[in-house]
Amino acid sequence: MKCIIAEDEAVAARRMQKLLEENDIEVLRVCKSIIQIKSAVEEIGEPDLYFFDIHLSDGIVFEVFELCTLKSPVIFTTAFDQYAIKAFKQNSVDYLLKPIDRTELKNALNKYKAHHGIQTTPDLGALSQMIFNQISNSQFKERFRIKIGDRLRSVQTKDIILFYSKDKINYLATENNRSYPLDLSLDELSISLDPNMFFRISRSAIVNIEFIENVISYTNSRLKIEIAGFDHEELIVARDRVKKFKEWLG
Repeated sequence: MKCIIAEDEAVAARRMQKLLEENDIEVLRVCKSIIQIKSAVEEIGEPDLYFFDIHLSDGIVFEVFELCTLKSPVIFTTAFDQYAIKAFKQNSVDYLLKPIDRTELKNALNKYKAHHGIQTTPDLGALSQMIFNQISNSQFKERFRIKIGDRLRSVQTKDIILFYSKDKINYLATENNRSYPLDLSLDELSISLDPNMFFRISRSAIVNIEFIENVISYTNSRLKIEIAGFDHEELIVARDRVKKFKEWLG
């Protein structure tokens, strides 16, 4: 049996590959993004089975179904249990919660083998809408705690101009051109922020719409953003995010 993994966390990807190889499954490709999934299918064809993390660096994995037609079954994996396990199972798509349990993985593989050759088409549009609704209805983070010297301070989310990564450290930035380190990853931040206010323009930055001063055409069909009160890093919208960014701007 051959599979493709979509997982943007290196440690989780290595563990998943090891578990699958223990079950005599060959991993053809490990993809970190939606675009890489599309490229993999175009280059090597479809595998017998996909293992997709739901939240990837460039968006929710369901977006890949808008880019290409995938006919092989999918087993979803994620660290976020709010994505309603039952809904996935009812749609004939199995779902594994991280960290992946060996027994749960074996059960999912047995389910695949039992239904091998039977065409099952989950309502991916409905699943995408379900996730969007759950994120929209959740309580978005209203404040973040930062450390200034020996003191702790609370910063209102609405006053944060952007979040960004530099040298493997994640920061939040405020209007006074100050940046403060955070323990949260940008993936975790993407889930906890109001998508009407914040947009992840690349793997390394999430911007607040209220502080965007200018959007300028940039090389390779990308965009450059100028944020009021921030000059530490260039803020470039990744090419594969440009269309959605324009839609987000309205």
